[in-house]
Amino acid sequence: MTIFSRFLGPGLWLAFMVAAPAPAVEPPAAAQAPVPAGKLGVGDPAPALGGVRWIKGTPVEGFKAGQVYVVEFWATWCGPCRLMMPRLSRLAREYAGRVTVIGVDVLEQGKDPKATNASVDAFVAEMGDQMDYNVCRDTEDELVTRTWYRAANRNGIPATFVVDGKGRIAWIGHPSHLDVVLPGILKGTFQARSFDDRLEALKKVQVEYTKAYQKGDHKAALALADGLPDGDPAVAGSKAHMQLMALVHLDQERAEKAYAALERMGLANEILANALVSQEGIPNHWYVRAAGLVKEAAKRPSDLYHLAEVQAKAGQKAEAVENLKQFLAFVKARQAKDPARAEAYGLYIRKTEALIETCRREK
Repeated sequence: MTIFSRFLGPGLWLAFMVAAPAPAVEPPAAAQAPVPAGKLGVGDPAPALGGVRWIKGTPVEGFKAGQVYVVEFWATWCGPCRLMMPRLSRLAREYAGRVTVIGVDVLEQGKDPKATNASVDAFVAEMGDQMDYNVCRDTEDELVTRTWYRAANRNGIPATFVVDGKGRIAWIGHPSHLDVVLPGILKGTFQARSFDDRLEALKKVQVEYTKAYQKGDHKAALALADGLPDGDPAVAGSKAHMQLMALVHLDQERAEKAYAALERMGLANEILANALVSQEGIPNHWYVRAAGLVKEAAKRPSDLYHLAEVQAKAGQKAEAVENLKQFLAFVKARQAKDPARAEAYGLYIRKTEALIETCRREK
């Protein structure tokens, strides 16, 4: 995946919904490796992070007693990982002093270690304060990948491990659930098995919801969402998201209430925007709102093309053209610095120029 690839294509949101709002994606075939015989699970001592190359933040030499650690596995090609980074940054700031967040870069596709290191370093630098936590890269022999990710039988990223104050694995899952998981772990009340059982029950409802939604039966989909339990933090975000996606087609007043609930939970973000943009035939103000969310998240020049796409769908043609011009200048500068990839960059240049012309004709 290049820096210009979209993270969530239109129509894909139903496949993951909010149980994993930015879905874990499987690594490329070239990055696959056999799972070792040893298993790593909840309650086991956390393996060491020795030998990693620290890129940003303070190196973590070991897991200190009384401190909770979030160890999140990511890669530069992983769009869902990118979408989780602002949330991880927020949590790192919110729980500073009590929780240490560590991003471990794994499963990169490059064969030249030096070139890969340079690419990862550039990515981290470009992310800036959206990646406001400790970041390291796995060892060349993938020690951390083998002793954590593979040992836990993970098959997609982002993948998150939470280490409790006693240095043991307290939970393994998707980083989207950390807002619920971390408070319980800090209080000593979190029960991993109970939490994961509730997520499994939620997924079963989501399967039926997806079937109804894909048939265009928004009323049946809404009934399934409404039937989810109230007051359960593990389900609350999913329920509001599922309700909103049905309600934008059925009941604008209730849709606004569902959106307000997502705002209160901190879930009115680019993930939600992509879900809204994938809808057809809904009132335009939802596209405008989605454009605002994407604009808020667009911190890098490479984000501008997608922002322009959303703005164009919202009818904000002039704003879209201005962002496309900036993106075009960015791509041309990259092309000049990297002649070996001139053809690939040329593809993006032509695509961008075509969208500019479309926006100008439709003004």
